[in-house]
Amino acid sequence: MANTTDTTEDAQDSGPLENWFLLMDPAWAPSEEDALPPVEAVVGLWPVEADGRVGRFRANPDYVPADEHSPTDPLDAVLRLVLHGGAEAEHIQLMLRDCLFDIAMNGDGKPLVVQSPDDISCVVVATAEPHRRRVSSPQWRRIDLDALVMTLADGVDVLFNPGGPASVRLTGDFMRETFMMSDDDASAAYERYRQESGARIVPWESAQATAPRFSTETEAPPAPEAERP
Repeated sequence: MANTTDTTEDAQDSGPLENWFLLMDPAWAPSEEDALPPVEAVVGLWPVEADGRVGRFRANPDYVPADEHSPTDPLDAVLRLVLHGGAEAEHIQLMLRDCLFDIAMNGDGKPLVVQSPDDISCVVVATAEPHRRRVSSPQWRRIDLDALVMTLADGVDVLFNPGGPASVRLTGDFMRETFMMSDDDASAAYERYRQESGARIVPWESAQATAPRFSTETEAPPAPEAERP
């Protein structure tokens, strides 16, 4: 796989240039060999450090799903890959560490707790606005993994994107284990993900274009009624 170089002004000011690996919308395909992907088809990217280690995932705020069957966001993309055998549970942990998402609230400051299809008590989390539309909740709150783990009561799991194409229940213990991952463990897992997953990962050709300015936090725009912490 060819290396790519970040040529943004910010990167040049802050130190050595970075190489990038791009995670693409699975619906995108190059029209010709080595065609440059459009920014709106890039779900996000991994920076590759000078020592070859893969950095934390960065979401693309300009990503636009190609159609109704495309992932709505990076976490949704990985959940779909796992359900179809293209990724492992470890890859969900990586995205959870870097993501912001919305938890359904019941109106009195407490998380909404529902029964999953297999009859387990769960809080409800949506990874993007389209998934919020399927849930009747008076309020939503934008949180990260740390806040979600602190919110979870014993015996309560997390139901992601109920009713969606990749709805999954993740156990409370799984969420807490993810919270406890070290940076070294995550870096090694990122490299395995890049090499082994079923995701479409392509180079960004610096000779043809400047690497986009992607966010270090993954988040979709909040719903109008979303409650910010």
